[in-house]
Amino acid sequence: MTTNTKIFTTLIAASFLLIIGIVLRYTGAADVSTTAEIQNAAPTIDTIRFATTAYSADTLTSTGILPNIGTTRTIHVNGTIHDDNGEADIASSTLALVFHKTSSTNTCTADNNDCYRINTCDTDYTQGSDTEITYNCEVPITYFIDATDPASIYESDTWTASVTIADIATAQGTLAATIEVNSLLALNLPDAIDYGTRSLGENSSSTTNIETVLTQRGNTKADVQVSGTSMSCSLLGTLPATAQKWALTDVDSASSAALTTTAAAAARNIDLRTNESSELSASLYWNIAIPASGVKGTCTGNNTIAVIAQATTVAEGTITQYGTVAYDGGPYDETGTTKDQSGYYRTVVIGTQTWLKDNLNIGSMLASATTNPTDNEVIEKWCYSSNTANCNSDGGLYSWSETMGYITTEGAQGICPSGWHIPSDTEYKTLEIFLGMTQAAADAAGWRGTDQGVKLKAGGSSGFDGVFAGFVIGSYIGRSFDGYLWSSTSGVVYRRLNPNEAGVERNTVTTNFGLSIRCLKD
Repeated sequence: MTTNTKIFTTLIAASFLLIIGIVLRYTGAADVSTTAEIQNAAPTIDTIRFATTAYSADTLTSTGILPNIGTTRTIHVNGTIHDDNGEADIASSTLALVFHKTSSTNTCTADNNDCYRINTCDTDYTQGSDTEITYNCEVPITYFIDATDPASIYESDTWTASVTIADIATAQGTLAATIEVNSLLALNLPDAIDYGTRSLGENSSSTTNIETVLTQRGNTKADVQVSGTSMSCSLLGTLPATAQKWALTDVDSASSAALTTTAAAAARNIDLRTNESSELSASLYWNIAIPASGVKGTCTGNNTIAVIAQATTVAEGTITQYGTVAYDGGPYDETGTTKDQSGYYRTVVIGTQTWLKDNLNIGSMLASATTNPTDNEVIEKWCYSSNTANCNSDGGLYSWSETMGYITTEGAQGICPSGWHIPSDTEYKTLEIFLGMTQAAADAAGWRGTDQGVKLKAGGSSGFDGVFAGFVIGSYIGRSFDGYLWSSTSGVVYRRLNPNEAGVERNTVTTNFGLSIRCLKD
C-alpha cells in the first residue's frame, strides 16, 4: 500500500469517529436550569371577632361591650389572617388594631374615651393552615369609655375595630367591624354617715357637717336619690328622718333640705369623665338637728343613696302674675306666649329651683348712662342706650345697691316680687351643678364648666333663656355680646354669659355697675 493510500484511509477513519462523537453528543442526557418568578399577593384579614378571652369565638357583638365598674376591662379582638404566599410571608408582618368610636375615625389620637391604638398583637400558627394564621389583639378599655348604646348621649355612633396587616413585602390588608359599647351607670358611694358625738339642741354648721364624696365609676351621667328612716336612740327617744339634712354645697343645717322617707333626686349630677389623669367626683353635705330634749344614747338608722341616671330635660313651670303696677315691666301676657308687656314674667323649674325665665324690668328709667340711682324709695333702672325698647326686650340694668333694696343681706328679696329673692352665689352654683358642672369648677373664678353656659343661654336646654343685655358703667357696653346677672353675695359676685363661650363666668365687680337681675323663688 502506498503512502497516499494510508493517509486517505486514516482520514476516513478520523471522520467516522468525529461523526460518531457528534451523534453521541446530541443524543445523550443534559441538566437544564429553569426559573419562574411568583408575584407577591397582599395578605387579607378574613375575620374579626369580639371576645371575652383570647382567640375565642365572638361572644360580645350581640350584647355589646359593658365596661367594668371603676376599673379596666380587657376585651379581645381576634380572627384569621390569610396569605396565599404562605404563612411564612406574614411571619414578620406588622399587625395593628385601632379600636375607635366610629365618628373619631381610624386616624384618631389615642384617648381612653374614644380611641385605643394597639400596635402589638399575638399570632398563633398552630390553628391555621400553610396559608393562614390566627391573631389576637388585647384592648384594655377604661370604665369611662364613651358609650354608644340607645341609653347614651352618643346613640347615633358606634365603635369600630380597624385591623391592618402587612407582609414582608409591605403589602397591606385591612378589615373593619363595628360593635356597641354599653352604658355603665355607677358611682362610688359612702359606706356610712357618722355624725359623731352631738349635744342636745345642736344644729350642725358648715364646719361641723359631714361630707360624703360620690365618685364617677361609669360612663354615664349620674345623679342620686336620697331617702332615710328615723334613727332610734339606745337610751331615749328617736330622731325623725327630717332631723337629717342634705345639701349640694358646704352650708349649715338651716340652709339644707330635710331628708324624708320618700326618695328625692338630689340634682347632684356627675358628668362623664374626660380627664385622663384625675377622677370626677362631687360631694353631698349632711347636717343634723338634735332636739333640745327627749333623746339620749347612740342613735342609728338607715339612709338610702340610690344611683340614677341624670335627667336630660327640665320642665317649664307655671306662669306667675305679679301685678301690673309694681311689676309693670313683665314682658309677657298671662299665658306666657305673647310678649306684649302685659306685666307677666315666665318661670322655669330647673332641678329643685324655680327661676324667673325673664330678666327683671321693674322701675323708672334713668335719664342717661351717667345718671346714677339713689336710695329714694323709687326703683330706678338703666335701659341700654337709654331706650325703653331695650328694657322691654332684655330687661332693665340695675346697680347692686338698687338690686338689693339698699341692704346687704345675702338672699334678700331686694326688688324681686314677694316670695322671690336675689339668688346667692351658692344658689347659682346649685343651678350650675345641676346642669353638670363639677363642684371644683363651680367654686372656681373666671370662665368655668363645659357646656353649662350653652344650656343657660336663650334657646338652651335648661329653659333659663339667658339674654345678652350688656351692662352700664358710665356708658352702655356689650349688648348682644354679654349677659351679666347679679347675685346677692357681697363681694360682689356675678354670673356672665357670652355667645362665644360654652361655660359660665363667675367673678366680682364694684356695686356701681349696672347688670341684669334674675329672681329665684323662696
